[in-house]
Amino acid sequence: MKVMNIFPYKCELKTEEPLFFASKEVSRTFITVPYTGNYALVYAMGIVESGYQASPLPRYREDLSSNNCHYVFPAKFVNFKWHMESFNCVGEGYFLQMGQNIVIDAQKYLEEVQGRRFPVYNSPQMGTFKMIASESVAVFYIFAKTKEILIPRYIRVGKLMTKCHLECTPVNNFEIRKGEFFVEHPLNPADLSREYLVKSYSTVSIKPIPLIERVQMEGEYITFDKTCLPLHVGYFLYMEGEATG
Repeated sequence: MKVMNIFPYKCELKTEEPLFFASKEVSRTFITVPYTGNYALVYAMGIVESGYQASPLPRYREDLSSNNCHYVFPAKFVNFKWHMESFNCVGEGYFLQMGQNIVIDAQKYLEEVQGRRFPVYNSPQMGTFKMIASESVAVFYIFAKTKEILIPRYIRVGKLMTKCHLECTPVNNFEIRKGEFFVEHPLNPADLSREYLVKSYSTVSIKPIPLIERVQMEGEYITFDKTCLPLHVGYFLYMEGEATG
């Protein structure tokens, strides 16, 4: 059985520069885990657009609320290497003093003595970035609403706006089945329909929503090339408690 309004695509993302997300912090090392959340991919691909006006709070639900959006799964790096870079933002003056969450140089010290308070930012001033190296390859999938979709050839993702090459190919031979199945690929649990019975999974801790992978679950799913994916997915679908069909 095939669903006529679902057009699956398999995509490969190849980094052309080191990729950095502040996924995990261990002492002064800031580590990028080899996953990319689907919300980051949706914005990077231009499927939805965020407003130009900066907002202090995330607007994921507002931006992704349209039912016409193609659904993008999270990406997992299947072939990658690490790239390490050290950084040091401490001033080069002769006078340095450790204050509250900040290194104070001579200029800031004089400002403090003169009674003028300076802003304190709880941000790292020295440490090491552990990034995904260039020429690393990640895989993700798209459930398109239309047979033909416009996919950019290059996108930029991550804290450093890393340039990445995209190559997406349609999946022509697929089947829709119902029953118990196993999903190796990472999923966003907030986007799953409530109709699925999730039996076991592993957690990937990333922001804004931790992912799950190696999921044993039961319900309706799509299968192709030894890959299984849940059929009923949508942005924040679990929170809405609605099932797509």
